[in-house]
Amino acid sequence: MQSSKIELPVRSQEWFIENVRKYQARLRASIRALGVRPEAVDDLAQDVFILAWQKMTDFGTGDFGAWLVQIARRLIANERRKEAGRRRILAGEFTDFMLRSLAEAKEPAEQLAQAEEIGTLQDCLERLPPKGRQMIQWRYFEQLSPGAIASRLDRPSNYVRQSLLRLRRLLLQCVERQSLRQNR
Repeated sequence: MQSSKIELPVRSQEWFIENVRKYQARLRASIRALGVRPEAVDDLAQDVFILAWQKMTDFGTGDFGAWLVQIARRLIANERRKEAGRRRILAGEFTDFMLRSLAEAKEPAEQLAQAEEIGTLQDCLERLPPKGRQMIQWRYFEQLSPGAIASRLDRPSNYVRQSLLRLRRLLLQCVERQSLRQNR
């Protein structure tokens, strides 16, 4: 019975290991920036390295780190589609936004549109009530769990989860309204 392990020349194995070491911090930071839960970053990075090893013949030449990030974006997009069963993604809307904004080739018009989307999101965040902004800050920027937020607020964690759901909906509606106004 043949092994399914891909055999690369020793030089290629050494090269791969060297580049994994070189780019692992960049990859983890990129995964985290896409909205992946902190406790799942290492697992996804490992998945990226395994897939990169399996697809090594597809790489050719170029920026190995950028190739790894491209693989990560695809895995995260797939994870986003399967999210209902598992919760590795912090905020689906945020992750979708970041995946869109990190498109491979950016034209000046796309960069301008991205800057406008970020500005719109910032405006909408500022329009939230102060307590709502604080909850968003704790949850999505400081990565506190709903239970930890509930302890800070002396409220049940279900209250926090429901509040965050409402706040995300408010942000989404605000961004959509602002986008419609800008497109008129």
